[in-house]
Amino acid sequence: MRKAEWEAEVETRIATLRAQRNGKGQPLTKLNAIALAGRWYNWFVKQYEDDPGPASRWRETANYFVWDVLRDEAPQSYEEDPGSDPHCDWEKAPEVREAVRPHVAELARTASFLASEGRALNATAYALFVDAVSDNLLPALSLLERRAEGDYSRDNTPDAFPPFTDGSRLGSSGVSCWELFEAFVLATKPAPKTVSRWRAVFLEMQREFADVGANGITEDAARKWVHGLITEERQAITVREVWLSSSRRVFGWAREHKRIAQNPFKEVRVDVPRRVQTREEGRSFTDSEASTILKASLSIQKPATPTERARRWVPWLCAYSGARPGEITQLRGVDVEDRKGLFVMKLTPDAGTIKTAKARTVPIHEHLVRQGFIEMVKQVGKGALFYNDKTPQRVSDNPLKPSRSRADTARAHLGEWVRGLGVNDPELSPNHAWRHTFKRRADEIGMPEKMNDAITGHTQATEGRKYGAPTAAAMAEALKKFPRYKLD
Repeated sequence: MRKAEWEAEVETRIATLRAQRNGKGQPLTKLNAIALAGRWYNWFVKQYEDDPGPASRWRETANYFVWDVLRDEAPQSYEEDPGSDPHCDWEKAPEVREAVRPHVAELARTASFLASEGRALNATAYALFVDAVSDNLLPALSLLERRAEGDYSRDNTPDAFPPFTDGSRLGSSGVSCWELFEAFVLATKPAPKTVSRWRAVFLEMQREFADVGANGITEDAARKWVHGLITEERQAITVREVWLSSSRRVFGWAREHKRIAQNPFKEVRVDVPRRVQTREEGRSFTDSEASTILKASLSIQKPATPTERARRWVPWLCAYSGARPGEITQLRGVDVEDRKGLFVMKLTPDAGTIKTAKARTVPIHEHLVRQGFIEMVKQVGKGALFYNDKTPQRVSDNPLKPSRSRADTARAHLGEWVRGLGVNDPELSPNHAWRHTFKRRADEIGMPEKMNDAITGHTQATEGRKYGAPTAAAMAEALKKFPRYKLD
């Protein structure tokens, strides 16, 4: 599972555990637990049956569940004589149910299902529900295998589930928090990174306010919830910049479009203690840290894989351009151009995410040309330089669970590599710090701020600076004065 999705699922489970610990959450009878599992069955199948992919995917998942999850819990007596329990009644033993429950929840995506339903179950109800899902996981996987093989005949399994008789879901309060988020994403189409990050917020909000819905959240309830998010593991600045900011933005949008009556987060505030900063260089690299990374990059003399090319060239490209690291890891050979001897790289939304959503052209520092960067680009060709684009990437068709781009994965792996070199100060971003370092060094040599912003892609501070953007040739001249990194 991709990191962003994993984080969102963890946040959902934390919310469930918190509700259970506090004695909150909806109870279920055994009959309703089975009925809710029936709703899960229909939801799970619907997620995939239009485009199920290869049949082997579902067959292998089913085999994993049977042989690696269930059979690991089989009693010794069954292993010695399977005929003694022909109906595998041991699978329903309490100790087996308890052991396999986390695996079932993961494979069946029960956290996402419950969030979409707006339900926070108490501990007993949750166990009943997951156990009912466990009994129906193999039929769901079997159906998807048949769909993958082209068999779309009628599925009779849903007929066996009883109706779910419960009227507590949102009552008359209208739209749920999750439905509000879904509508916002479909209407505004935010960047995939934003969706992945905000998804966890609305999964937990959905659980917290499942009984009242988006319209039923009062300002006092919103304030209490937001302030309660601050823990030892989650700092106030994270709550303010991610949780509160996303809540305010989505509810503000919904209020403007008359989907809800009020924005309960509008006046909520989070006080953030002044952060103690011990680094003299702030968020820039020290000369020693920069040297450590660049020397390690240079030591990769013949990079043969995208990962090796990323380690060899991305730090240097960031160091001499101040570009956002994600803008570099998504660079393609076709984006590098020779303009009558002036080599430039086009950082464009065509290659992936650009924060400003605007393309810009950045000259390539002559030190990089001398190191052989252009020759490397010619060898790779027009495709991706720093990740593998030779095989198709499985792309999510769910806008609420966007796929993580390979360029983002390359950036994350590069950061781990830098940390492994010993540049691991927690106050420092292992990739983004090059942006701060470039800005600082450019200021030190007196590069005009307008030129500095044009190269790095920062929004101009005033309307006047937005006129007459510097040309690539002018930026190249400015970069000639940018000092080379000396590693001796």
